[in-house]
Amino acid sequence: MGAALLKHSLMLGKRMAESVGVVVDAKPEAVAFYSRYGFEAAITVVGGLGDRPQPTTMFLPLNLVPD
Repeated sequence: MGAALLKHSLMLGKRMAESVGVVVDAKPEAVAFYSRYGFEAAITVVGGLGDRPQPTTMFLPLNLVPD
């Protein structure tokens, strides 16, 4: 289900613009999942989440999404 939703989001985004990308806040246990699809860690402004795990902000340029 996760892969199907991700694919749908990427295809929708790709149709909307050519020079944008998709940004996700990946929970620590989801970083490997998004990495498999080409997302890379992005530089972010540091913020606190209290006792929740710090997510890894990841980015995928839409021009890298295959048709």
